[in-house]
Amino acid sequence: MNLKNKLLILFFLIVTIPGIGQTDDSIRVINAKLLKGETTISRVLSDTTFLPLHSLTAFREVIKQNAKPENIKLISDIEPGIKITINGLVLDKYGNPMVNKLVYVYQTSSEGWYSDTAAHVLLHEGDRRHARLFGYFKTDLHGKFEFYSIKPKGYPNSNLPAHIHIEISLNSAQTFVTELQFDDDPRLVGEIRARSINEKYFIVKNSGTKDHPVYSYKIQIP
Repeated sequence: MNLKNKLLILFFLIVTIPGIGQTDDSIRVINAKLLKGETTISRVLSDTTFLPLHSLTAFREVIKQNAKPENIKLISDIEPGIKITINGLVLDKYGNPMVNKLVYVYQTSSEGWYSDTAAHVLLHEGDRRHARLFGYFKTDLHGKFEFYSIKPKGYPNSNLPAHIHIEISLNSAQTFVTELQFDDDPRLVGEIRARSINEKYFIVKNSGTKDHPVYSYKIQIP
């Protein structure tokens, strides 16, 4: 076994085995502070100190369990890429606001990577379960949500357009899964665009400025 592989195994052990690197203690402290209102999900997700925790299931569960209707920030101030604001309105098939629904979002970086080293973290939904840039929140009393992130990039060596994955929990048994895409994405043309429309992904134009893009999505659940 070469040195590189040994180092990778050591890193895996440090971040996954309880007691090593005080990972479990850190997650417990974060949870306690969130429960007491001593910190916020935005502060946790945007704190570079906690980046090594982002791929861990226990950490992600803490973020999920503490989700509430609030605008959140997915990124640190030093995250590379174009900073964007995403607004959403979630409606049922009759056009009524869907209130207090759990929303999960995850995306690639400005390099098209879900992790810091590859486009996809692992097999078996590794990107969905472990993507570095992610967040949980709930819709408000008007069915709305908002989060602040960077504009993702499409996967390297691929013609797929940039997108943000979004999952909305409708009830304990049903989840609405789709993608948020960007009208100004140079990849979103021709057959690729037609495919996105056919898949009923949500595509909107920038309603902000070039320097401060804002993308507002009206998501009506069929």
